[in-house]
Amino acid sequence: MAAAKAATNAGQAALVSGMGEAKQLETQAAREVAVGTYNADIINQRAKQILSSQRAAAAAGGGDTTDATVQAITDETIKSASVEKLMQMANAEDKARQLRFEASTRRYAGATGLQQGRLKASAQKTATWGQTILSTEKLGSDIASKVFMMSG
Repeated sequence: MAAAKAATNAGQAALVSGMGEAKQLETQAAREVAVGTYNADIINQRAKQILSSQRAAAAAGGGDTTDATVQAITDETIKSASVEKLMQMANAEDKARQLRFEASTRRYAGATGLQQGRLKASAQKTATWGQTILSTEKLGSDIASKVFMMSG
């Protein structure tokens, strides 16, 4: 019975371990998204600073924000910043998705470990009962043969 208890305990430990690792990975995934969002905000702030500098340079040079050249430079800056922000967020989301998948895998491994522990415990109990039955049967057979020898 001790072997069955050990198998059950090992299965429960596998489950707890898998769930703990999964929780850490989920936390890391959330952190990845938060960092991606933060970096996207920094990109946005930097783009605003660049646009402000471009407008100031255009005004200092006698240009106007409606000028075609100034407008083209502004559009290119906005487009570049937008692409950079999207790439930052896409990379963060992709990393988070990978971490969530890994978390799911760890939870499954933990649940599988628990099931294996239960099956092993059940097999140990069955084996113990089988040995008990065989021992009892042999004991009964030995007693019967001794009784038969004494009576004969």
